[in-house]
Amino acid sequence: MTDVVGGGCPSDADFVFGKKYTCPVCEREFKNPTVKSSKARMIRSDIDLRPIYEKINPLKYDVVLCPRCGYSALERYFNTVTQVQKQLIQEKVCAAYNPREEKETFSYEDALLRYKMALISTMVKNAYDSEKAYVCLRAGWTLRAWQESLTDEPEKREKLAAQETEFLKNAKEGFDEANIKEDYPLCGMDESTVDYLRAALALRFGEHDAAMKLVSGIIASREAGSRIKERARDLKDEIVNQTKGQSEA
Repeated sequence: MTDVVGGGCPSDADFVFGKKYTCPVCEREFKNPTVKSSKARMIRSDIDLRPIYEKINPLKYDVVLCPRCGYSALERYFNTVTQVQKQLIQEKVCAAYNPREEKETFSYEDALLRYKMALISTMVKNAYDSEKAYVCLRAGWTLRAWQESLTDEPEKREKLAAQETEFLKNAKEGFDEANIKEDYPLCGMDESTVDYLRAALALRFGEHDAAMKLVSGIIASREAGSRIKERARDLKDEIVNQTKGQSEA
């Protein structure tokens, strides 16, 4: 698959700009590469809603990381830090972090490291399950794109696939917990979208009954939009096909 630019490709520089941030933890200013919204053209999405773009993969630039203190988070959560969380991050993240040089573009390896740093920060600051799940989800999507950017290196692809599976498993568990404990919307998604995502992840891990229950609820819902209902019907067909395939095996 060649729809997105591979990690570290110089052409990434044509699609990003240095957006200014003030770190809510160390209060220093820095620039973080951000994809220009006018340049990012989504062409389709995977069954689990991973967006696929032409020429640039914005997933590589989702995490904002302060190069001075190490605090990091997805852009939508970066400035949402309480005083208690700030102290926890200073004690458990900043104290062990070595400042690094800022970069203008990121490779997939850079992006994965940043997602891992963001996950550490979410855990340290005791973030909501939904935020942790969202970091894991987007990290898993990024790992999938990294695999697709490789034309050979089967051993590396296998290792990346294993990491993708682990991140998506954690994402599924996190969203399942958030569905019970938190109020909607979650990570900017309404309940029908989250239910669809949970169903797609359940299907990935062979939980056909759970997936079917979720998509059936979406299809029957009066609140779900027509687009998510159509996706739910397609997912339902896939669940039926997989279940049928297992019974015939």
